[in-house]
Amino acid sequence: MQDERKTLKVFCDTNVLLNSKFNLQDYQKVYISIVSIEELDKLKRDERISYQARKIIKDIKFADNVVIITKSDFNTTNRLFLEHGNDNAILNMAYDVFIDDNEVLFLSDDYNLIVKADKGLGLPCKMFEFKDDKSDDIYTGYKEVCISEDEELAKHYETSENRWGLLNNEYLIIKDKDGNVVDKQRYVEGKGFVQLNSKGFKSIYFGDIKPRDVYQIMAIDSLNNSDFTLLFGKSGSAKTLLSLSWIMHNIQTGKINKAVIVFNSVPLKNNKSQGFYPGDRNQKLLQSSLGGILSSKFGDMTIVESLITQGKLLLIPSAEIRGIEISDSDVIFVTEAQNTDIYTMKTIIQRAKGKIIVEGDMLEQQDLMHSNNRDNGMRRVIEVFKGSQYFSCVKLKNRYRHPMGDLADKM
Repeated sequence: MQDERKTLKVFCDTNVLLNSKFNLQDYQKVYISIVSIEELDKLKRDERISYQARKIIKDIKFADNVVIITKSDFNTTNRLFLEHGNDNAILNMAYDVFIDDNEVLFLSDDYNLIVKADKGLGLPCKMFEFKDDKSDDIYTGYKEVCISEDEELAKHYETSENRWGLLNNEYLIIKDKDGNVVDKQRYVEGKGFVQLNSKGFKSIYFGDIKPRDVYQIMAIDSLNNSDFTLLFGKSGSAKTLLSLSWIMHNIQTGKINKAVIVFNSVPLKNNKSQGFYPGDRNQKLLQSSLGGILSSKFGDMTIVESLITQGKLLLIPSAEIRGIEISDSDVIFVTEAQNTDIYTMKTIIQRAKGKIIVEGDMLEQQDLMHSNNRDNGMRRVIEVFKGSQYFSCVKLKNRYRHPMGDLADKM
């Protein structure tokens, strides 16, 4: 795919330029409308996507394969419906470039423009969907390798060479030829490969928690050793249970003062909430989806209410995070984080002085209306923080619920 793109000449809509997966150097020549440049300039002040807007402007400045189109000649073929609006102006310029060079392909993330280009103008076009919705394009936080020979495994332990190109704090799962897990390690820059402890933790609220597979072992290691842990996976993969168990264990042992639980109270996709709830602030919050999550994990709502009264749990809707003071002895726990956009996630992280835990299912359970992968806070965290000394993430692969859940995935 990479080599194929290298031969293409493309005319890019603004939304393609703002896609974090888009790379100017993937193409032979990239045509860009001056209208898009103006739109990017305005978007530099939009806190949600300012980073990508600034980045692509800088990339354009130094690219040697970019041509900026500054004017367009309206003609009888397309004048009837393309005289007004930025989108139409961009499409008109793309059409004019195509007339001069019929090898040019128009790229957009806008179905309406694609329809106009294809059905209205006969302009070669394509939706830009470079693995934006594919789970195999997401950094999982680990690599799985097969080492089938004893000599090769011995060499790995002797040299500790990072021959698989792991990032800082990325995990390595070593398997034999039959797929059995032989070892699991974490790569740390300056130290090499560090062995993982398979020991779990216990608390009076969750009992004795022991990891059930190698992915949960890595998750526990991340919780124990990283300032910032991100866990993602399907429902039933224990991302919430492991996080809350670790939090309550550390509250019980005095290592953490309280857990600030941040959530975005978004109703299930294609469903509406029932609106007003009676009661005080915490009672209203506990009648939302967060209350269901906490009561199911702790087993009893009265336990949750008691911990709130004791000051051990603080429930904060993401919309109110800006005014909250969080000490270095507190942990921020962002649950159902798949419904958090980049700006919200950025604001939450900037409040932290101590441990941060983020969990959610960004692959299958995004309920936020108009949510897209480009604006997803969890994905952006992974893109920015992966490889840093503070961060590690784990994709939990195994589900520990009724097999009907696996069948439901096919719906």
